[in-house]
Order: sequence, then C-alpha cells, then structure tokens
Amino acid sequence: MTKSTPSPLSAQPAQAGNNASPSTYRELALKSRREIHSLKRLVSRFIATCSGKNNLVDQKLAEFRDVLYSTQDVSALLPRLAVIERMVGHQNMTQAKAQSHLDEQFHTSGETLQRVTGLPAQLKRDLRDLLAQPANGDTERTQHLIKLLQLYERAVTLQVARPRTQQTPDIDNDQIRRVADELQNLITELDINGQAGDKLLEIRRELLTDISPATVVSLTLAALKLILEATQSERRASQQFLSQVNDDLVSISQQNTRAHDHATQLRLAHQGVDQRLDRTINDIEHELKRKGAAKANPEAALTQALAELKVIAQENKALKNREQALEEQLAHNQNQLSALAEQTLDQHRRVGDQERKRLLDPLTRVYNRAALNDRLEHEYRLWKKYQREFCLAVIDLDHFKQVNQQFGYEVGDKALKIIARSIYQCLRDTDFIARFGGEEFVILLPDADDETRTDILANISHTIRKLPLKFKNERVSISVSIGATLFQGEDTPTPVLERADQALYQAKNSGRNQIIWC
Repeated sequence: MTKSTPSPLSAQPAQAGNNASPSTYRELALKSRREIHSLKRLVSRFIATCSGKNNLVDQKLAEFRDVLYSTQDVSALLPRLAVIERMVGHQNMTQAKAQSHLDEQFHTSGETLQRVTGLPAQLKRDLRDLLAQPANGDTERTQHLIKLLQLYERAVTLQVARPRTQQTPDIDNDQIRRVADELQNLITELDINGQAGDKLLEIRRELLTDISPATVVSLTLAALKLILEATQSERRASQQFLSQVNDDLVSISQQNTRAHDHATQLRLAHQGVDQRLDRTINDIEHELKRKGAAKANPEAALTQALAELKVIAQENKALKNREQALEEQLAHNQNQLSALAEQTLDQHRRVGDQERKRLLDPLTRVYNRAALNDRLEHEYRLWKKYQREFCLAVIDLDHFKQVNQQFGYEVGDKALKIIARSIYQCLRDTDFIARFGGEEFVILLPDADDETRTDILANISHTIRKLPLKFKNERVSISVSIGATLFQGEDTPTPVLERADQALYQAKNSGRNQIIWC
C-alpha cells in the first residue's frame, strides 16, 4: 500500500480560528440534504391528500414545494411540519369516514326509491344502473348524487301528476310508513348543526305526523339535499383551514430563507473582521520586535494599528446590531410557528370532538348504531376467543307512537331521553347500550351468567314501567317488550341480531310487556 500524501489544506495551519474543515462542510451539506429530502416527502403527502379537491390548495402546495427546493437550512420547521402532517392525515381519515357515510346514505336513498311502486320501468332501470356504478373520487360521487336527485325529481313529478284514482292502488302505505320511520331515525342519528340541521329537524317533525306518500318522497329528497350541502360545507371548511396553514407555512419558510441568507452573510463578515484583527495583531507584534532597529517607527505603526482597531470595533458593533435584528426575526418566526401549532391542535381537538359525537345518538346521548357495530364486533371477537357467555337483547317501547301522536314529538323525545338514561343506569360498567332506531335499543351483556342477565333484563322492564312520566297533567305508563338471545356455536353478529329481533316480534305478538328468549 502507498502512503497517501497530506493535502495542502490539511498540512497548513488554519488561517482563521472560525474556518471550518472540508469534512465539516460535507457533513453540514449532507445534513441539509437529508432535511430537505424529509420536507419533500411531507410536501408529497400534502399533495396526495389535497390533490384535486381545491385548485388554490394545489397551487399553494406547489409554491411551498418550490420554496423548499431553494432553501438550505429548514431544520427549525421540521418539528412543526410533523404536527401538520399528522393533522392532515387525521383530517383525511375523517373525510374518508364522512364520504363512507354519504355513500351509505346514497345507496339507502336509492333503495328507498326503488321500493316506490308505480314508477316507469325506464326510471327504475336508470336507478339500478346508477346504484351499480362505483364512485371513484369526489367528482364522480357528486355526479352520482346529482343523478339520484334528478331521478327523485322525476319520481316526485310523476307521483304528483298521476290522478288519485291511479295512485291509490299502487301505494303500499305500510312500506311508506316504514320509509318515513327510517328517515326520521336517520335524521336523529345525524349531528348536523346550523341551518341545515334546523331544516332536518323540521323534516323530522313532519315525518312524525300522518303525511301522504308523495310528501314522504319529497321530504326524502329534501333531506338528501341538506345532507349533501352539510357535507360540502364541512369539506370547504377543511379546505380553507388547509389553505390557511399552507399560506402561513410559505410565509414562514420565506422568512427563514431570508434569515438563513442573512446569517450566512454575518458569518462571512465575522470571518473577515477576525482575519483583519489577526493581521493587525501580527503587525503590532512585528513592529514591537523591530523596536530599536534601523528605520523602525513603532509609534507610527501603533497609531495606524489603533486606527484599524477602531474601524474593526465599529464594524463589530454594526454586526452585533444585525445579529440582534436576526434574533428578533427568528423569535418572531418561532412565535408564528407556535401559533400555527396551536391552531392545528385546536383543529385536532375539534376533529376528535366530531369523532366522539359521531358515535353518540344526539337525542338520547347513548351510543348510536355505528358505535354498536364497532362494539359488537369487538365483543364478538372476545367471545370467539374465550367462549364466555355473551347476551344480546333488543328493547322496544310498547305503543310509543301513540305518545308522539297524542302529546307531540317533543314530549316523545323527552320520554326517550329519560328511558335511555334509565336503561343505562340498570346496566353494569362492562355492559353496552345503543339506540338502534326510533324507540328501539340494543344492549350487550358480556360475561353475564344466567342469573345476572335475567335480573338485568327484569330490572329494566320493571324500572321503565314504574317511571313517573307525566305529560300535560296526565300520567303515562310505558312498558317494554324485550327479545334476548345468546351467542352460541358458529354464530356471527348478524344472525344473532336477527334472532333477537325475532324474539322481540314474538314478545309483541304475545301481548307485549314481556321478555322472550330465543
């Protein structure tokens, strides 16, 4: 092996105390490239999340990406950008859930329209074709909703234009009543605020009264429009938030770029001052060594060196002022980043609140059907694993529609709140209650032996029957019918729910106010 020859740079002493070695520069450059690469990945995720939803957001993200490409030191942004990345990811999941709910509502409304009798064959074929088409992306989803609305408008027009003598034989009043009940249950499960929420509550009030089939179809169409408007409003709010976040990030990035350039200039200026100071000191030392020599003039040399030192001191003072201004700019940028981080945390909390509300029935404040599906799947897996006794029961209030008709829906809602709370108080901490729809509740009793589950169901029936309900100075007694069953064998949640529902049907047909096991 041949021995390498030292390079001139490594062989010579450093000319200035603050000069960095080439290896240090290489390490800094590598670190800078890694940071920029990380930020490029974040920008890519932003674009993947928001692309195609808003042209302004796409433009701002592209501008932000371009700024990053020209920046050398953006390490101060990385921790805050990580917070934004997580927020956008969570917001994307929230939007995906909202889109899933909208898709479910779309198919429910389409199936409801399919069950309307007397519609032309061509309209039904168009409806079947529409429901069979997958919606890939927001644009296609919106087009599908518009087509469904158009089909509803055609159906309503045909129903209204048809003479009464032709309409009556084709109408299944029981089916229309079930559609109305299901629609008002769905409205109850929604947690939509503002004007759209108020209009949906008005639709629910109408659905609780005796209305014509044509009115049911019209109200269904109106509810679908309101749900679509609320979903679009929520999406616009999210896009505006993301746009504001990106504007702030672009502004901070530009400021940091300028600050970085200023810091580089200051470092070079300091190096120049240090080099001049070193030369001045060397000149003084040199003149002092020549003291007494021929043609030596130390006084003149010292006078010149003193003048040079004064100039250096003034330049150093100016550099300190520039450094103070830079520190103030960096402190301002840090405050902006802190404010931006606080905004994202607030948005995260709001999203979390919306997620919790999504699982609660807004009227009774017990869990809703979506939460029931999640909990039922969880308890089912535990039952499959440990084979402990697991009971599911469906509770229905007897003749509760008469309460709504006699006293009004507001009284009925108040009674539902009281009854839901009473059922909850009869349960153990490990049990679960959800409003299944209308006046029906489902309870889950995991790890409950025969005596425990029998006592719980009997206590629920007795407690509700003895509730001191009084409306318009008239005492009202409400009883419940309960259908209950156990998970066994190769059961899955769907057949167990159907079996409990069959037991409930038997309880109602056997005189109500009783518990039937199946």
